[in-house]
Amino acid sequence: MQTERDREIVDWVGRVGAAGAEHVQTRFGMGRSQAYARLNKLAADRLLEQRSVLYRQAGLYVATIHGLRWCHLQQLGVFRVGPVGFEHARQLAHTAAELHHLLADWRILTDRELRAQETGTRQLIASVRVGELPGGQPALHRPDLALFGPDGRTVAVEIELSIKARRRLEVICRGYARARHLDHTYYLATAAAARAVNRAVADTRAEDRIAVLPLDAIHTLAQLERGAAGAAAR
Repeated sequence: MQTERDREIVDWVGRVGAAGAEHVQTRFGMGRSQAYARLNKLAADRLLEQRSVLYRQAGLYVATIHGLRWCHLQQLGVFRVGPVGFEHARQLAHTAAELHHLLADWRILTDRELRAQETGTRQLIASVRVGELPGGQPALHRPDLALFGPDGRTVAVEIELSIKARRRLEVICRGYARARHLDHTYYLATAAAARAVNRAVADTRAEDRIAVLPLDAIHTLAQLERGAAGAAAR
């Protein structure tokens, strides 16, 4: 028999896409044994499924179609975990779990949720325009996470592990710089990726709209946002 906490776990995993036991521990304040016991039970009940992709790396759990339906999230679709996106998925879950506690009164949406909501409303929530598709529809870029403050502040968060092409980065940074529905954008990036993003930010003169932080600087991001919200309230 499932509990309300079981539903909360499946719901959160379904929203972020994939998460490890350590992320569930952080997000729900559980001990290691308790987290593994719940995850194993949810997997046995076919609400979650563990995907092991990389050798000697602990697998990530994804919500099955049964789990998504249980949480009324079937519109998000079952998340596909592959070797290329495995580490990014892990880092996204880590970042989302940490921000849940650091910005407890903020609402957090993942790119999966943004896609579903923006498709349904046909309005930009946190995505930005980066061009035009052949049919005339706008080409969009969605951040990995979108943060919504209690005062109405909207912030985009990108997790950058590898170096994108220079032209591509410039197009994205220009999109963020022009997006008036966003108050700020943060890149959490590896050292090599940060250098590339910083060049693109400088080339597009978007320094006042985009900040580039180390990958592990989640606490710094939260502090900056709390400070910005406090300054706006004064």
